[in-house]
Amino acid sequence: MKARFLAAFMVIVLVFSTFTGFVPFVPVEAENALTEEKMKEVLIEVKSKIDIGDEFTEFDYSYNERSGKGRFYFNWSTEDNMDGISITADDDGRIWSFSRYANSSYSSKDGVLPNYIGEELIPMAEEWICQAEPDLKGKLEISGCSYQTYRKTYYITFTRIENGILLNDNSVRITMDAMDAKVLSYSLNWNFEVSIPKVDNPIGEKKAAAKVDETVNMKLEYRLGYDNDGNQKVFLAYNPDTTYVAVDAKNGKVYTTRTYWGSGSDFDYGFNDAAEAESTADEAYVGSNGKEVRLSDNEIKKIDEVKDILTSEEAVNLIKKNKKLYIDQNLNSARCRLYCKDGEYYWSISLSDDRPVDYDNYNYYSSEWYRASASASVNAKTGKIISFYASTRDYYSYDDEGSDKFVANYTKKQCEKLFEEFAKETDPEEFKAVKLSDTYENTVYIYKQTYNGNYDREDTATGGYTVQYKRYYKDIPFSANGISGAVEAVTGKVTRYNLTWTDAEIPEPETAISEKEAFDAYINYDGFDLVYELVSKYEDSGKYYGVDKEVKARLVYRTAISPYYVDAFTGKQLTWNGQEYKPAGVSYKYTDINGTKYERAIKLLADMGYGLEGEEFKPDQKITNEEFEKLLTSNRYYYGYNYYDVADEDDEVDPEDLVKDDETQVTRQEACKLIITSMGGSKLAEMDIYKTGYSDEKKIAKENIGAVALCKGLGIMGAKSGKKFKPNTAITRGEAAELMIRTLSTGF
Repeated sequence: MKARFLAAFMVIVLVFSTFTGFVPFVPVEAENALTEEKMKEVLIEVKSKIDIGDEFTEFDYSYNERSGKGRFYFNWSTEDNMDGISITADDDGRIWSFSRYANSSYSSKDGVLPNYIGEELIPMAEEWICQAEPDLKGKLEISGCSYQTYRKTYYITFTRIENGILLNDNSVRITMDAMDAKVLSYSLNWNFEVSIPKVDNPIGEKKAAAKVDETVNMKLEYRLGYDNDGNQKVFLAYNPDTTYVAVDAKNGKVYTTRTYWGSGSDFDYGFNDAAEAESTADEAYVGSNGKEVRLSDNEIKKIDEVKDILTSEEAVNLIKKNKKLYIDQNLNSARCRLYCKDGEYYWSISLSDDRPVDYDNYNYYSSEWYRASASASVNAKTGKIISFYASTRDYYSYDDEGSDKFVANYTKKQCEKLFEEFAKETDPEEFKAVKLSDTYENTVYIYKQTYNGNYDREDTATGGYTVQYKRYYKDIPFSANGISGAVEAVTGKVTRYNLTWTDAEIPEPETAISEKEAFDAYINYDGFDLVYELVSKYEDSGKYYGVDKEVKARLVYRTAISPYYVDAFTGKQLTWNGQEYKPAGVSYKYTDINGTKYERAIKLLADMGYGLEGEEFKPDQKITNEEFEKLLTSNRYYYGYNYYDVADEDDEVDPEDLVKDDETQVTRQEACKLIITSMGGSKLAEMDIYKTGYSDEKKIAKENIGAVALCKGLGIMGAKSGKKFKPNTAITRGEAAELMIRTLSTGF
C-alpha cells in the first residue's frame, strides 16, 4: 500500500505586537513533524533499497530539519563495533549518502594487486546507484575512475546527462573496494525538481566562442607556486579578467554571473524556454520495490524513543515564547537538527531572516538592509535551554529629525539583574557555584548622512552588556567553566546565553605547590630570552582608525614561553590539554656524542623526535632488540632527509663482534629484517629471488637473504669490510642511528 510522504515540517505564523520596539512570536502547530510513523516509513524504504545485514545489530539515528525538509541520519554497527553503516535519507526515503566502515587494515589485505579493475567495477557501481535511487537510471555518464593503492579502493564518479548533454553540477560519487567489490561510500548531488530545457538548434561552438572573445580580456602575469619538494617557484601565465562567462545556446545572450538578487534581473527573463518536463519522481515512496523489510529490536527501540522527545516545533516555540529572550521580528525561517550526546537528545535550532536583499541599491547604514539571526540548543526531552545566541544591530543612522535614533532604556545594573534572573531560572544549581567576574559594554555605532550623501560616524553608544560568571571550587577559579551571556539595552532581552560545565572530578588543591614555586618552574622553561621587539603607537586620524602610527624598537627580556601551563603538583610544563610537554629533540640531548662518527646521525634523529632515553647515547655500545625496535616504531613517517647515499665499507673488522644466538643484541642480518618489516616489505623480502653478491652470503640465514638484498639495493646497509657483509656481527647504537637515517632517506 502506498502512502504519501509529506515533506516536513514547519509553518510559522507571526502575529505582531509592540513592546518597546520588540515584537514577539506567537507559535502555531506545524503541519508536519518528526513522528514515529514517519521514521518507520523512511527506515522501511531505506532498508528495501540497501541490504543491511543481520550482523548489524546496533542502531542509532539523528534527525535534521531545514527549510521545511527533514533528513534522517541512520547508523548501524556490529555488536563489537568492528563494522558499521551510515545512511542519510530525506523524508521521502531518498538516499543522499551511504558509508561503510570496517575496522580493518587495508594494508593487511591479501594480494598486492586488486582483484577488480575499474572497467569491471563501473557497471557494478551504476547498478548499485540505480538500486539506491531508481530515478537516476539512464542519466549517468562515467566521468572519473581512480585507484588508491594504499586503501585498495576505486573512486568512481558519474555525471548527470540529460538529452545527451552533461549537467556537471549534478553528480554521484561512489567508492568501491577493489578486493571484494563492496561499496564503501556513496554521495548524491542532484536536483530532482529543476526543469531541463531542450534546444533543438544551438548556435554552435564557433559563434559562442566569438561571444566569449568579445567579453573576456586575458592578462599576462608572473605567479608564485611550489614544486614537489615544497619549494617556491615563479611561473609566467595568462589569466582571464573574469572567471565566469556563459553564452546562451539558443539566442547567444552572454551571462557573467550565476547568482542573481531581486526581481527584474536576468533570472526573470532571457533564459531558454524550458520544455515541458515529464515528472520522473513517484508521487509516493513506501517500499516501492515491494521488498519486505524487517526492523530489528534496536531500530524499533530508537523509533519508540521519538515518542518521548519534543518535536522540532515545540523546541522552536520554547525559544520564541520565552519573554526574556531577544527574538527579532523578522526571523522567518527555522532549521532544526536532532542529535544525541552522552545519552541525551538535543535540538540544535537556527533561525534566520530570509527576506531578499537588493544588493544593487542597498544602504549599509539603513535598518532596511540589516538581517538578523538566532540559534539555540534545547534538551529534546526536558526543554531546558542549553545555549542561545541572537544577533543584534550594531550600527544606526539618523537624520537631523532622528527618525532612526538609538535609545538605550536599561542601565548596566539593570542588565546585570535581568541576566542574573534568567541564569538562576535556567541553571539554578550551577549558578550557586559561580561568581560575577566581568561585565563590559557592547558598543553600537551611530552614523549621520553628510551633505554629499556619504555617512560619517557621529557617535557611539552602549547597545548592551556582556556578563560573565566564573565557576569556583574552594575559592579557586575554574576558568573553563561558567555562565556567560549578554543583555540588549533597548529591550532588556537576553541576546546570548551559554553554560560551560563539566561533571568530571575536580582534584583537591591541598597538596599544590606554592605560587613562588610555580613561577620558578615557569621562568626556567624555554622561551624566556633577551630580545629586541618592535612597539607600535596607533592614533585615530579622524578618518581611518589606526593608519597613523609610530614604531619603535626596544631591547627586553620577553616571556615567549609556549605552552605556558605549569603542573600545580609537579611544576612540569604542560600542553593545552594537560599532558606533559616534551618538545621534539629536547629530551634527546646527549653528553657523549660530540666529535664521534655518529654525532650528526644521532642529532638528526633527535631533531625528528627519535632517540634513546638517558643523558648518554653510548654510540659504541651494542644495541638490544628492544632499543632497536623502539627506534623503528617511535615514528614511521618519512621525512625525506637525504643524509647518506651509500653504505660505508671501510669499517675495522673486530673478531669479537661475532655474536651467535644472542637475543639481547641485534646482528646485521637481523637489523635488515627488522628494517624491511617496519617499511612494510616483509612479504617482498620473503620471495626466493635474491642474491646479495657478498662473499659470505652462505652465512646469512635463508629467511634473511631477501631483507639483506633489499637493504643493499636501497643503500641502507652495505658490506662491513671489503665484500664481506658479516651477517652475525652485532650493530652498535651509533650504527643503529645511522641505519635509521638511511631508512628514512629511501622513500620506500
